[in-house]
Formats: sequence, C-alpha cells, structure tokens
Amino acid sequence: MKSAIARNNPCALMSAMLVLLATLAMQPANALDWRDRSTEPQDAAAAATRSDEYAWRLFVALNWPADLRLRAPDRLARFGAERPVVWETWQSVGDVYMKHGVDPGPWVIGSRPQLIPPERRFEVFSPKDLPNARHIVGGVMVPFQDSIASARRLTEIRMNRSAFDFIRAHQLYRLQGQIRTLKDGAVVSFPFGAKEVKAKWRPIRQSESTRYHTTVVTLPDGTKRLFGLTALHIVSKDLPNWFWATFEHVDNPSLADGEGWQLPSRDSFACHNEAADCNRPPTGIGLEGTVWQYYRLRGTQIRYTNSAGQPQLLANSELEAGMQPTASCMTCHSRAAIGVAGHEAIRLAIFATGDDDASTDAVRRRGFFGEPRAQWFGPDAGGQKGPRYRQLDFVWSMLKAQ
Repeated sequence: MKSAIARNNPCALMSAMLVLLATLAMQPANALDWRDRSTEPQDAAAAATRSDEYAWRLFVALNWPADLRLRAPDRLARFGAERPVVWETWQSVGDVYMKHGVDPGPWVIGSRPQLIPPERRFEVFSPKDLPNARHIVGGVMVPFQDSIASARRLTEIRMNRSAFDFIRAHQLYRLQGQIRTLKDGAVVSFPFGAKEVKAKWRPIRQSESTRYHTTVVTLPDGTKRLFGLTALHIVSKDLPNWFWATFEHVDNPSLADGEGWQLPSRDSFACHNEAADCNRPPTGIGLEGTVWQYYRLRGTQIRYTNSAGQPQLLANSELEAGMQPTASCMTCHSRAAIGVAGHEAIRLAIFATGDDDASTDAVRRRGFFGEPRAQWFGPDAGGQKGPRYRQLDFVWSMLKAQ
C-alpha cells in the first residue's frame, strides 16, 4: 500500500479529487442509518450528497456520553446525559505538540485519563506572548493577570486517534519532522476517518446549565468555574478536502459580548421544506429533552465555490468573531502549510494582509475565501524569496509544533 505521505503530482491529485466529488454527486442520496446513533458514521457519499444530515449524524455520535477508560461512546448511556462526551476524550493538541517537540507517546486506553491542565487544554495567551494585553474590569482597562481566569471565552482543539496516530507515525508533532516532509517533497495526506474538533466555551451561571453542555475548569488558584459550550467545529476526512460542519448555541446571537450571526444559517435537514435558516433543531434524532436541542447547525462546506462559481462562505460567530463576512473554513485551512527561509520554518498568514484582501481595521479581520491561488504556495508567498510552501492537508493545528 502506498504511504500516506508520498511523492505525488499535486495537479494529478487535484484532478482525482474533482473526479471523486463528481462521482459522489452522481450517486443516489440514500438515507443515513440513525439506528445506532452512538457509532460514528464514515460515509463519503453521504458527506457529499446529504451534507447537513451527515453533519447532525456526526454531531450526535461525537456528543454521545463517553466511556472514559475506552475513550469511546458508552453505548449503555442515555444521549444527553451531562458528562464528558466522546470528543472530550480525544487528544488535546496541547498534549500532541509538546515543548521541544517531545514525542507525545502512544494513544492510551484502559485507564481513566488524567485531567488535562487548563494551560495545555485551552488555547491561551500568556503575558510573555502578549506583554501589553489588556482587558476591561469594572470599566477600567487593566493588564491580564491570568489568561484562564480572565478569559471571556476558552478555545480548545482535539483530534481523534486516526489523526493522532498519523501525526505521531510521521513525526509531524515536531517542527523538524514537518521540515523533513517539506525537504523530501512529500505530500501530507491524513487517512480516511481522521477528525478534529474545535470548541468554544464561555463562563455561565449554574442556572443556565440546563441549556448548555458544560465543563468545570479548575483555575490556577484552585477555584472552580462552570463553562458552557457555545460553538463546535467538526472536521472529518470523509472527502479529499475534508468535510466541514459548524454548530452554535442558539443563545449566541443575543449574548451581550457577541457580534450576532452575520451570515445566514443553512440547514436543509432541520429545515426540510422550509427556508434553510429556520433556526430550529431537527426532530426525530433524539435531541428533544436534552441540552443538545439548543444547538444549531450553521452550515456545512465541501466545496470552495458553488455551481455559479461564487465563493462559499461558512462562519461561526464565536470561532470566526471579527471576520464572519469573509470566513471560509476550506479556503482558510487550505493555507495550512510550511516553508523554510534560511534555517527557520515559515507559515502562511491566517488572515488576509495583501492589498486585494486587506483590512487596516485591527478588529475587523479578513479571511481568505474562494479557490486557493497557486501563488500562495510559490516561492514569494511568504513575502520573501524562498522554497515553495508545502500544504499540510488543511490541518492548522500543526503550526503549534516546536
């Protein structure tokens, strides 16, 4: 069997992707099997032809109460039981990309996992990272004292075993492993079934807990704080360019510190025979009577453009705050890449900065959308002469490697 990282012709690979999508689009859109909702689906045809239903099928399976020892769904549990769910047993990126590029070790099952320290579980900034960072307390702008305790939101990224094992097998958890891939001219291609999720949490009151999936975070001073899940990206390697789905809590548009939903939701499964932004959960899949009835599919994405050639946008008001009108999951993640300038690794920018795409507003950022451009990966893409960038199969979390 050909290695998942192999020397390939990028043009031939793209052609194969287009052929696969066209083939899947012509296949009959059979109904998904909802009988065993705790089992993760892995169905390229359904992802391509019944995208919104497939997103909900993934949502239910990944949010099934977990058997913590097995890091798998507890098939005897009731869906909606308020306890850690399947994706919360996956490997946190903070325990994949370790200091100094240390091997994270094998995927461990058979014992209850140790709690991940908040500073490794969540994406946070330290005073060292942002020495001039400030926030408002009592109407006064003051320095951050603790990035976890003062956070209005916490963000985490996790990956399933398929993605983790691939990264570890090819030493992509360390910067030198990624650089070696670049110098060898290899193409990074995760296996069918690899998944990542990106979640957003906000502090909530106990009285709100009946409407949110929750987690309790122990702060550095030992106090505990209740957080509610506000947003969830699900990214699954069901298709060559992955399958993208994003969910939000129904209360998000009314949050005082939010920015509302600036793009309409699209959910043809929940809104059958209605406008796709009907803002209701689907019925008949077990959401009723659980906290999950308060979550909404904002949309799915499997292509850069629609049939008219217009860029497809997909935004989550929590995870793409400040850039919703120009957000495209696929286009943004297509820029996950690595290059080398001198002896230093360099990356493509996450946000648009060129004259054609730029915004001088420090708050209102602009994303990349539409078809990826060949020049992004050319020798001048990083603003200086150097080798071409090597794409990292849409996985931005790899930029955390040391």
